[in-house]
Amino acid sequence: MTSLRIPSRPGEIIDRSTTLAFTWNGRGFTGHQGDTIASALAAAGVEVFARSMKYHRRRGILTADHWDPNLFVQVGDEPNVRAGSRRLADGMTVSAQNVWPSLRWDLAAINQLVGRFLSSGFYYKTFMWPRFLWHTLYQKILRQFAPGGRIHWETSTHGAYDQRYAHPDVLVAGGGPSGMAAALGAADAGAAVMLVEHEAELGGHLRWGGADDLTDLAGFSAAVVDHPGIEVLLDSTVTGRYDHNWVAVVQRSHPIAPERLIKARVGTLVVAPGLVERPYVFAGNDTPGVMLSGAARRLINLWAVKPGTRAVVLSANAQGDAAIADLESAGVEIVAALDARAGDDIVRVEGRGRVSSVHLGDGRTVKADLVVTAIGWTAPTSLLNMAGNRPVYDPAAARYFPDALPDDVLATGGITGDGTTAELIAHGRATGTLAASRALRARHDRISATVRSRDPDAPRPDVLADDRTPLARAPHPECYRSTTHGMVDYSEDVSSKDLIQAVQEGFDSIELMKRYTTVTMGPSQGKLETVNAAAVLAEARQIPMADIGTTVWRPPFAPITLGALAGRIFEPIRRSALQDWHEAHGASPLLAGQWVRPDHYGNPQAEADNVRNNVALIDVTPLGKLDLRGPDVANLLELVYVNRWQKLEVGRVRYGAMVGEDGVVSDDGITGRLGEEHYLMTTTSSGAGAVWEAL
Repeated sequence: MTSLRIPSRPGEIIDRSTTLAFTWNGRGFTGHQGDTIASALAAAGVEVFARSMKYHRRRGILTADHWDPNLFVQVGDEPNVRAGSRRLADGMTVSAQNVWPSLRWDLAAINQLVGRFLSSGFYYKTFMWPRFLWHTLYQKILRQFAPGGRIHWETSTHGAYDQRYAHPDVLVAGGGPSGMAAALGAADAGAAVMLVEHEAELGGHLRWGGADDLTDLAGFSAAVVDHPGIEVLLDSTVTGRYDHNWVAVVQRSHPIAPERLIKARVGTLVVAPGLVERPYVFAGNDTPGVMLSGAARRLINLWAVKPGTRAVVLSANAQGDAAIADLESAGVEIVAALDARAGDDIVRVEGRGRVSSVHLGDGRTVKADLVVTAIGWTAPTSLLNMAGNRPVYDPAAARYFPDALPDDVLATGGITGDGTTAELIAHGRATGTLAASRALRARHDRISATVRSRDPDAPRPDVLADDRTPLARAPHPECYRSTTHGMVDYSEDVSSKDLIQAVQEGFDSIELMKRYTTVTMGPSQGKLETVNAAAVLAEARQIPMADIGTTVWRPPFAPITLGALAGRIFEPIRRSALQDWHEAHGASPLLAGQWVRPDHYGNPQAEADNVRNNVALIDVTPLGKLDLRGPDVANLLELVYVNRWQKLEVGRVRYGAMVGEDGVVSDDGITGRLGEEHYLMTTTSSGAGAVWEAL
């Protein structure tokens, strides 16, 4: 195959001095450090990466990122790897999945010939009779068509998974310009910040932008990484927001675990995911060679890959105009630059293994091997939806926007409006400052209510008024579907024709249509499909899109492995401040409930003799310590202990034992009287929580 690698680009992230060897379907290929699996294969001239789920149609690069529904591959014994974001490694064994006997000659592609029998909801209408054949025949046949890769039970071990508990004041979901600015604003205001970005580097769209974008990014990302108050998690995704700002984060960049689940209790959640470019619906829009403008720009500017030779570009915004400039700079001939704002259109494309010709709305047919569309965005409002928000459609801007949000959740960046890089940064920083003020007030109130060591006269932090200047909403044409039918959900092989059929059969609400056709229920989870599905439904019902609404997004926002959910433990591990010293001196660990304590230092007998005959020190940090104050503390102690406490003098201590109704000892400890109405109770390490709950 001919190499499509072009000369060095200003923002490229590959290291051409490092060559990595890997195999694809048994054939040897090479790439560079910084390549993804998809970019390395595209540079080598590979055009077909997968087959679709139901019809087994050939599929190529669509978005070239983590959310690409066409780039699921098998890496060794690991199935369903996202080739658009998985970094290439030396010695990788990569293969196509869901094909037999090969990617090129896939026998299941025969499903395309019987497609009219596999339309919307066919599984609800077929295999119903005779019923006794379900278990003996039908189920076995259907299982042979299950999509995805294969699990090798004998070798599928990928190391120990991990879990972590975190309590940041502010968590920012998204590391684009607005997200980075929000993190800086919150950290500068004194908040402890966790910044989560699902890409391998910070920057968002600035990474594959022009010279000015790269200049802005260079200093900005350094300021974020170097800030002591910001923890940056790359190649990580916020997968869910639950009650009371319990936030789940999947970290794929952990050095010793394939995935790490972080359970974070967050003061304020800032959602800054940017926007997801959505496809255009027309006949053949899933043919290899049809891709979004963001994919073309990423291939060219990040990995120096020429995505085609002759291109048709349909643009409705500045992103498409920038893609034309990038394509021309990469040596791609623009055979047709179509302006959707002026009514230009694409009717259909022809081609089997790759686009070969394009039928235009004005009746012309042009020869091309690349079709690039830039016709609008989907706002990824999943996390906001999990916080109780239902997005509202704005027909002037042709996308959904957040509505009312709870006080502990804020949104910034492209999800809230449009603007220049400077305007996005300003809005992000103001959002971060506001988020910090709310989080710090909540932290102050929580600590003041539980910790007596805090100065009771410490000032309560002020909560800033939300006086952020809203981002504008740039007008955008409503471009969703051509005059022909095409694919809406690439993950599930659901076309616009399927959706219209569902409406005709009575499934005319967005939620019913979703479940009947499975649109938005594939691995993409609606990130690319939601707006187009709603548009087709509105068209079929002949009502405004604003009246359609959206489906309800539920966790997880991105897939998470069962290993990460299980983790390595079932509860948090607690370590005293002296645990590092213990380990450095050879301590053998002892688990006491959630606490790690030293059991001995190598010679238990000698240590016992020393304790008996000399003097010893013990680290009792893990013991439970309860500060009790008030006139009835002695009465309380007599309710929970078996011994008396009314006559304990100030400055004295007494041992106490707690028993259950059955007389079995449940806990014990020492309680000292520090003042007339002030006591300090200790409990066992493992029993502290239970005693606290009992009291």
